[in-house]
Amino acid sequence: MENFSREINLNQLSRNASDEALHLHLTELVALVIQIIITTAACPFTILLNILVILAVTKTPRLQSKPNIMLACLAATDAFIGLTAQPSSVLDELFRLIDLKSLALIIRDYIHSGALLAGMTNSLLHLMLVTFERLVAIKFTTHHPFLITEKYIKISVAIFWIIALCIWALRCAAPFAMVFTVGPLVPSCIIFITISYVILYRETLRHRKRIKTEQIPQQEVEMFLKENKALKTAVYVVGSLVLCFIPSSIVFLSYVVEGLSLNNSVYFLSFSRVLMMLNSLLNPLIYFWRDKEMRKLVSPYHRSRDGIVVRTLAFHQ
Repeated sequence: MENFSREINLNQLSRNASDEALHLHLTELVALVIQIIITTAACPFTILLNILVILAVTKTPRLQSKPNIMLACLAATDAFIGLTAQPSSVLDELFRLIDLKSLALIIRDYIHSGALLAGMTNSLLHLMLVTFERLVAIKFTTHHPFLITEKYIKISVAIFWIIALCIWALRCAAPFAMVFTVGPLVPSCIIFITISYVILYRETLRHRKRIKTEQIPQQEVEMFLKENKALKTAVYVVGSLVLCFIPSSIVFLSYVVEGLSLNNSVYFLSFSRVLMMLNSLLNPLIYFWRDKEMRKLVSPYHRSRDGIVVRTLAFHQ
């Protein structure tokens, strides 16, 4: 009788274990399908919108201010993510879905992870440059024409791309070397951006107080409002990056802090990568939302001041 009851218990345990394994398998399949749908839908819009931003700035002289030129450079890094990291992510998930894990592992290790890491590091470096430009424009106004020139912008952007491509190569050839490259680079960018925005916030408050209490020339007030608008656009871009990086930061902390087991959660890690890549889609949406002239260039029709809808010949000015 005892043997019979023991066999029943063993059968029940094995049935429960198989049901749990089936549930986990189905959960993984659903998670993969959702990730494939999200990334596949976002990929073409990421490429298209960022290319439109680049064309709008390069083809329209009135949009070729230094902040816009830097945002166009940032759009190039987002387009890079749309061309490399997002398609490789879809292939990785598709191969995992059809149980070709060896091919999925090759794509993840040699294409997707390297492209994503290079693109995100490049974006962070570009954001640091955008922040530096805003800091000089508002805090050190007299030095802005000499420190921020198109020549220096081109040199900086070229260096950033070289660093990003080297990071991709290191990720494929020597993953352990990433500790000595990306390790100190990313925190340095984050610290610089954080300190800069604290200074910019205090400087903006000081300017607003001067405008209210002193007789400031109208030209200086208009200049401040223009620079402040560009600053707000940069703040929104940095804010979207922070929001998209929160899950990845939690995953990173789970590797460092004992007691957190999120690094073992494949689903959380995968969705954090998807959210990181979606940041490249949010950035051009922010540019179009903040810049009316840019919206006109990419829209086939726009409403004039008299309320008449007229056709816009985009990129032919």
